[in-house]
Amino acid sequence: MLKIPRQYWEATSQKISWGHWFAFFNIICAIVIGSRYAFIADWPATLIGKIYFFLNILGHFSFIVFALYLLILFPLSFLIKNPYTFRAVSVVLSTLGLTLLLLDSEVFNRFHLHLSVLILNILINPDNGDLARNWERFFVPMPLIFLIVTLFSRWSWDKLRSLERQKWIHKAVYLLMFCFIASHLLYAWADAYFYRPVTVQKSNLPLSYPMTARTFLEKNQLLNRDSYQAQLLNSGRLDAPYLDYPKQPLHYGADQQNANILLINISGLRYDAVNGNDMPSLSSFSEKTLDFQNNYSSGNSQNGALTGLFYGLNANYFDSLLSQRQGSVWIERMQQLHYRFGLFVTATKSPLYSRSLFKQQTTVFNNSNQQTTQQWLDWYRQHTVHSGQQPWFGYLQYDLLGVMSNYPAQDPEAQQQFYRRQLLEIDRQLSRILPHLTDNTVVIITADQGYSYRIDNNRNPNYFGRDRIQVPMLIALPNHAPEQIDHISSQMDLLPTLMQHLFAAENPLQDYTQGDDLLNSDGDRDNWIFVSNPRWNVIITANGEQYHIDSQGEYQKYSSEYQPLTSEKPPLALFLQVFNRERNFLLR
Repeated sequence: MLKIPRQYWEATSQKISWGHWFAFFNIICAIVIGSRYAFIADWPATLIGKIYFFLNILGHFSFIVFALYLLILFPLSFLIKNPYTFRAVSVVLSTLGLTLLLLDSEVFNRFHLHLSVLILNILINPDNGDLARNWERFFVPMPLIFLIVTLFSRWSWDKLRSLERQKWIHKAVYLLMFCFIASHLLYAWADAYFYRPVTVQKSNLPLSYPMTARTFLEKNQLLNRDSYQAQLLNSGRLDAPYLDYPKQPLHYGADQQNANILLINISGLRYDAVNGNDMPSLSSFSEKTLDFQNNYSSGNSQNGALTGLFYGLNANYFDSLLSQRQGSVWIERMQQLHYRFGLFVTATKSPLYSRSLFKQQTTVFNNSNQQTTQQWLDWYRQHTVHSGQQPWFGYLQYDLLGVMSNYPAQDPEAQQQFYRRQLLEIDRQLSRILPHLTDNTVVIITADQGYSYRIDNNRNPNYFGRDRIQVPMLIALPNHAPEQIDHISSQMDLLPTLMQHLFAAENPLQDYTQGDDLLNSDGDRDNWIFVSNPRWNVIITANGEQYHIDSQGEYQKYSSEYQPLTSEKPPLALFLQVFNRERNFLLR
């Protein structure tokens, strides 16, 4: 039988005992550095929110540090016999961990993201010379951290017997354990009862995955699943961050045009559908418009696309807009100018319409496209008779996706023929509307999303193929000659175009939108656009190539035909541009 010397056990026991104190010291250091997140993230407005923040920061960093101790240092205390070597390794690992935490806090401050391999590559990318030099300063404290940790390592080793007699440490450990458990229980309660001052803090700290208890509450009949999902659908994700939108009050010049505006959204209209065979009326009308032939939706879902179309923001802002019932600066400006609103929607009932976008207006929801057309025509005639000189805003949403979703899956040729028949029906509806419009009317015809002939692609929430996200954009502007425009554009560009050219907004675009002016011909437009959903941020370049990035730093590249590509050297400078812009309307 193998006998292990008593001296080995005594030395190992001493290293383990010292490791406990060393872990406690690192917990204190992590909490001190982590308190910086309180000055970065939006400070909770309620007492319970503040209590949760303190419980979370104490409990979270205690758990993370002690877990790392158990996973790394505790096994090393058995493997490394020399106590000096063991302490040296511990000091180096501690210094690296605390430095990375400091760096993560600055990444969160700048990008509202946590550190990942992709983010780290962007920071040290030599192509971003100024940025790389700025980030080097966060490694300057590294020698100081190393010195402090080394001094504590030596002092605690020498004073280990005295430290082992301390009684207060047990109370401190119990307090940290209480904070960890209480923070997760409080979050589970907030998640179940929609208490946003707590749930909005979900992603504030690195490696944070707070507990939820929906399944447990459902089993014990304390939570109704259907009503919970309905409330979640109507109020947005619980962890949706607060907004700073617009950043500044908007100011307007005197040369505003009180033009009528008609926006027609044909949900499911493919980018190649506007042609003389399938939609003769729309094709003829397109010859009188600004035809943006390389235009993309802002999201691969209807809600995300509407966010870009009406707010000029990327799709990731949808839940925040919904939860805060935030209106659009475009719609609010028309209300200030006393526009009359005629809003008619087929099939879909996006909560964005009634809860945020048109919360002060009446939106009429219909079951058929024909009904939508007739009701809008009735409204238009009534407006012409009673309020002829008052400007108006009309919004019609036609539904192709709903019709196609009810079509039984058959061979692709039959499906395409059925789709083309639906296009002709939509075209007939447009032919009833377009001839009635006056010269003082801005007409915008677009789609929130396209349609893929592969049914599975339409149901896939993470599909970003060209047939799904590239959509027509036709704009008939008074005093603008018809033109086909090939530069890449986005639905987010519509709002800034109208705000500048119709309403004479004087603020810089950065105050109220992430889009660009569609009529900007100075050559300083971006040669890329941004499409997103809750998981993926997709950068699309002028040649149609796509770069998919998620919040964890996972990265994929696709061709213009949506085929996976290898990318040995990703465009880190482009990624930096996107990260800088993507979250610039979050409240800090």
